[in-house]
Amino acid sequence: MLRNDFNALDYISSCALKSDREIKIAKLAVAMVYEDHEGISIDRYINHLEKMSSEVERRYKALIKAGSDDDAATRLAALKHVISDTHNYQPDSEHHEILEGADMIRIIDRGLGCSTALGVLYMDAAHRQGWDVEGLNFPSRFLCRIEHQGERLIFDPSSACRMMEAHNLRALVKQTLGDEAELSTEYLKGLGTRQTIVHLCNHIKHRRIEMGEYAQALSMVKRMRMLIPEEYRLLLDAGVLFARTDDAEQARLCLNEYIEKAPNHYDREDARMLLSELPE
Repeated sequence: MLRNDFNALDYISSCALKSDREIKIAKLAVAMVYEDHEGISIDRYINHLEKMSSEVERRYKALIKAGSDDDAATRLAALKHVISDTHNYQPDSEHHEILEGADMIRIIDRGLGCSTALGVLYMDAAHRQGWDVEGLNFPSRFLCRIEHQGERLIFDPSSACRMMEAHNLRALVKQTLGDEAELSTEYLKGLGTRQTIVHLCNHIKHRRIEMGEYAQALSMVKRMRMLIPEEYRLLLDAGVLFARTDDAEQARLCLNEYIEKAPNHYDREDARMLLSELPE
């Protein structure tokens, strides 16, 4: 079925009304950047995601038929075989900070992406099987956790599904935060579908701002607000970016709404300072 009439903004809005488990996470990641790729058809990207899901299902059934246990490790083996081994998705280690590493359309084109984006591909293929895989916002590295019947395995989607034991996690924390840092339960809290997509889109937003592409960054913030309209912190981002694109009226509206909703006194004061700097 052709999807040339796909409306990305309508799809994003529809996802705001769904539960996390109802959202196809990689399709949403494509929708979040679709407006930035004029003239392309979404068909290839959606078909590719569906193809990988079918391949994971076949590989899993083949492993079970060959005598593998029906457990989390077998599910992870099926995901690794398809996404890492067959389709050769790899981390974009040479250009970690480039915009393309978080743009799901370019990731599918190139087979390279940041750890969050690669995690999204694993989560998507798993969720389509009904498997429980979630992201973990670990310091400097997006990790994933797969769970089945009480068994939990943490793996690194940007390192060919390398299993991460407690000692690996501690070493990663110390490597990132310093020798005195310790493993915290905060680092092992799962991220929902929307949280993961926002994490990925924040990467794009920050890259756009660093590149001075304020209008494009604002466009991404608007899409993020469509997905999670209750997230008041995006109002501050929108206000700042409206100001940088010389739309003082919209900047003022966003900043005033942010001041109404921000629970922290210091955050509200920062927004008031920004308001005072806007031209009349």
